[in-house]
Amino acid sequence: MTQITSPTLILGLLMTGVVLLLYGVRLVTDAIQRATDARVQRALMRLARSPLAAFGLGTLATALMQSSSAMSSLLVGLVSANLLPLTAAIIMLLGANVGSTLVVQLLALHITDYAFEIIGLGAFVALLTRETAFRRLGQACFAFGLIVLGLAALSLGSQPIAANPLTATILRTLVNAPIVLLLIGAVLVVTLSSSAASIGLILSLAATGALPTLAALALMLGANVGTTLTALLSSLHEGALAGRRLALVHTGTKLLAALVLLAFLGPLAHLLAVVWSNAGTQVAMVHLGFNLGLALIFAPLAPLLARWVETLLPERGNDQGKHAGPRYLDSRLLSQPAVALGLAAREVLRMAEVVTEMLERSMDAFEDGAGDLRANMETLDNQLDELNAAITGYLTQLDEDQLTEAQARQELSLLYIIADLQAIGSAIARRVMTLARRKQINNLLFSEEGHEDLLLFHQVLLDAFQEVLAALATHDPELANTFLQGKHARSAMKRDLHLRHIRRLRAGNSLSLASSPIHLDLLDAMSEVLSHITSIAHALREGVGSHERWSAPEVLSPTALVSSAPAVRRME
Repeated sequence: MTQITSPTLILGLLMTGVVLLLYGVRLVTDAIQRATDARVQRALMRLARSPLAAFGLGTLATALMQSSSAMSSLLVGLVSANLLPLTAAIIMLLGANVGSTLVVQLLALHITDYAFEIIGLGAFVALLTRETAFRRLGQACFAFGLIVLGLAALSLGSQPIAANPLTATILRTLVNAPIVLLLIGAVLVVTLSSSAASIGLILSLAATGALPTLAALALMLGANVGTTLTALLSSLHEGALAGRRLALVHTGTKLLAALVLLAFLGPLAHLLAVVWSNAGTQVAMVHLGFNLGLALIFAPLAPLLARWVETLLPERGNDQGKHAGPRYLDSRLLSQPAVALGLAAREVLRMAEVVTEMLERSMDAFEDGAGDLRANMETLDNQLDELNAAITGYLTQLDEDQLTEAQARQELSLLYIIADLQAIGSAIARRVMTLARRKQINNLLFSEEGHEDLLLFHQVLLDAFQEVLAALATHDPELANTFLQGKHARSAMKRDLHLRHIRRLRAGNSLSLASSPIHLDLLDAMSEVLSHITSIAHALREGVGSHERWSAPEVLSPTALVSSAPAVRRME
């Protein structure tokens, strides 16, 4: 091969290699992630109880996506939505570390010699399988070919640099400062935003002799630490508490292991030289061994790590009340619809908790000394408004083109549900509390029979809401169907209670006569609440296909909400 001497050509090869490398990593991540995102999410939750299976799935999923950061984001989302225990997420993250090393092993086998063949094969498969499931496989193969071609360009461009005496002088100086090399490796990953690209670059430079083995190993350790820093810094700035915990464990374990290995880098390099003659192979094998060692050491300690980080970063109390403000919504995860919908579903359950508290305490407002309770109801209603606005804004930011049909139905279903939850809160905070205030101002009393009827209907509302809440929490349409089967019986009960009140009026019950307007208005207000509860059950049933269940939280189209809302409202 002709020796490259032109500085312009060398710079062009290096820049082209970096661009192809980054673009290839992005393409392969998008192709695999779009095809497997929801499937990976469901599999992660199913296998969470089996540490070995969870570790294997984390390894496989990251090997396919070739993005440990994408896998980390998925895990953070599931932990934030309380769909995955922190211990299981730590084990899966250790598996993801191992999965991210596999592509580097291929590069160590001189796969760059077949870059054009891989690109051609990927393009051929993608063109012949348009509009089929295999198209994404071709796209992923083509993207991987770009990664390999980028590394080939970097390898070719780095050969003249390796032969330059100035390079040798600089690198000999840096070899004596491994901490500096570790920092450079970390900065390199943060700059390129890809651990695969950074490790591949280091491996290529080492294979051509541009980097001494000691320097390459130190840079590789720094790159391993650097791949955790973006997630850590982002979670410290705006992420959920669960995300900060997971990011802290990820960074802490890698940093500790890197510093320990850095102290023994000299003897390790001598040992590697005996086993493998090629410096690139040495870097690739240490990269794999480093992450395997992390897994072997820390996977058994995952429960201890989870308890430690939960103690270090405890839940904080909220001065505005235990329900105030959204807790799980994370705008960084909007690009992953399955996870984003899970986070939104978790916030909807928090709205349901607020409504449950309001509903349970609503009849207490008709007792003496309930002034503080009525003020508290207004505060809870304001919190419902805040959560409703936050969830609606979050869901409407989802890209409709990225949603599957099932996810689109779930999105619209959640939008209907939060509207009904807010309506229930408003009915209690305004209608019911106004009636309680009127009763107190006019010093009225319900008859004993009338009071028992109201308490009976109130208990029916509580039971009905708990049934629907169970369907919402478990994403089971069969529970919603079971609830809807009792719809007519509940309606008949309301009519029966109304007739019983009329009989008391005809019998001349003085207490019933005096409190009749409030009694009837309260029955009507509770009937309105029941109507909204029934609408939630309808939304749950319609949000899932007749033979489907929501994958732990997955959902529909905001634009369709406007046109189809009237058809879903008031189904009682």
